[in-house]
Amino acid sequence: MHKLFDAMYHGKYRFDEFLALSPEENYSPVHWKARTIYKPSRTLRDFHTFLSGFVLEQLPINTSVSFAYRKGTTLAQAVAPHAKSRAFFQTDLERFFDSITTPLIRRILIENQTPVLDLQAHLDHILKLLTIDDKLPIGYSTSPLVSNACMHSFDQRLAQISHDRGWIYTRYADDIMLSTQDRADLSDASTVITGCLATELGYGFNLNPGKSKLTTIGRKVKLLGLVILPSGDIAIDRDVRNRIESWIYFYLRDRARLSKIFEETYKDGLEEGLERLSGLISYAHAADPGYLEKLRSKFGTTVIDSLLHRSAQ
Repeated sequence: MHKLFDAMYHGKYRFDEFLALSPEENYSPVHWKARTIYKPSRTLRDFHTFLSGFVLEQLPINTSVSFAYRKGTTLAQAVAPHAKSRAFFQTDLERFFDSITTPLIRRILIENQTPVLDLQAHLDHILKLLTIDDKLPIGYSTSPLVSNACMHSFDQRLAQISHDRGWIYTRYADDIMLSTQDRADLSDASTVITGCLATELGYGFNLNPGKSKLTTIGRKVKLLGLVILPSGDIAIDRDVRNRIESWIYFYLRDRARLSKIFEETYKDGLEEGLERLSGLISYAHAADPGYLEKLRSKFGTTVIDSLLHRSAQ
């Protein structure tokens, strides 16, 4: 690890600094709505970059079923395998990052080979740099990579069961989707998923009953906010597109009316409304880059990109 560290930083940081860094003193919590997001210091962020490149990005993931947190993948790619199905079960995991704890991450790092031959000698310190209070924090650039690696054995098991049963399985972060041709075939989907979680990851992971549902073609089928049409085509929900385009129109043409809309809808008025608009454009960017290009053509690249970058701040 020492040699890899020096090869990356060329004296910008000493390896002794990496080993001595106190993680408790190198992050700040930001409270946003019901969540706490942790912002690492510049130094910790740089050390996360090192760990990502030489350790976390080398860990296995099942790229045929897992689509989140991978460069170049979109929401639509996670939904596309289900486009010709007729019955769909979808759910998500409660408190996903909180469920990924230090013992699980330790096991994953021990069981999988990386270019760092002496990884175990530094494992305790690495785990402290990756976690807060022994849990995976929201806000660290390393957390998405860790989560995908920790879910790998679950993905493998559920993918094999799905193959045997004639199901189609994909996952996007904590969103789990199964589909097939016959609704009855998915009657025990929740039980199967729960069993896979317990077998591979222990009993700290729970399905969200409020977001677990079984639907069939004939009704409006939405996966990850995308609509599967009876034709098998996939599109961003019309209501979402109408909201995005009307809000952008008022943003450009009638800011006073937009302000009034947001003040009647959101507690913090215009500022919160613009954050919501930016989030919707960011969602469109992840879900359907082609639709984002249509927005750029219609409203101008500068406007769309400024709102998109606002969401990323």
